[in-house]
Amino acid sequence: MEFYISQKDWKKVLDYAQASYDEFKSEVGGFLIATADKDKDMILSHPEILEQTVSGGSTEMEKAAIADYYVKSAMEHGNDVRFVWWHSHANMGAFWSGTDTSTMKDYSNGDWSAFLVVNIKGEYKFRICVWDPIVAHEDTTLNILGGKVRSVPKTIANQVSELCSQPAVSHYATNLATTRNKQTSLYDQDGFGGYSYGYSNAFGFQNGYTGTSLYDATLQMIDELCHLYTDGEFTFKEWLKEVKNWNRILKRKKAAFSITEVTENDLHLKCGFYTGTSPTTFIDYEGVDG
Repeated sequence: MEFYISQKDWKKVLDYAQASYDEFKSEVGGFLIATADKDKDMILSHPEILEQTVSGGSTEMEKAAIADYYVKSAMEHGNDVRFVWWHSHANMGAFWSGTDTSTMKDYSNGDWSAFLVVNIKGEYKFRICVWDPIVAHEDTTLNILGGKVRSVPKTIANQVSELCSQPAVSHYATNLATTRNKQTSLYDQDGFGGYSYGYSNAFGFQNGYTGTSLYDATLQMIDELCHLYTDGEFTFKEWLKEVKNWNRILKRKKAAFSITEVTENDLHLKCGFYTGTSPTTFIDYEGVDG
């Protein structure tokens, strides 16, 4: 079985990704319809986005909007279709994060399902997850049929503005010179948006870090890197390289904390499948008075 998407529909997916990045510096997600052709190959089409909350590291579609979409799609396309969940990673790499792989399990009630992640460069990963009779996952090729990508149409930009919103911003004490009300890329040189990613510990709170944009962005970075390592997407050398890159940013920002550059054995112990270790355990508060 092969998988195909027309250049027109592929461009629409990338346009959604670009428009969301332009408007919010964020991810965006939606669905595609997959139908079988006469050769039993699957054709992906009709990309759409739904009402959702977006940020630089996540996107969450409204449950009511998803339910309405399923009903509408069944009326338009019949029942002999499959729904492909797709989302973007803004200007970051196209990879499966720990959040992505967890979300895939929400679509495990059939025999198989398909997933797509893209970025604004047009890079992608396309995964088939088999759920029955055995569980297996494989990244495969999505064949894109011809054409050339052009600028984002105004209608696409308007849809993203109308259907997507960002979480409420919470500002806390911070040692950054500037903060902004929109989240930027994790590797942005100019600052970080004031988003809380939900991690906390007493030490960080007492020292004014929990809830600050740079501290929370660091925790999310640790969480994603550890998921990539445990999922086999990153080797230890790749994990350490990204940690060193991030620590250089922290040093440039004059942060009073950094990510501990652990050994491969310690990393295996800290973020193994059964440890449940919090990202805060990777934070080194060197030079901070406790």
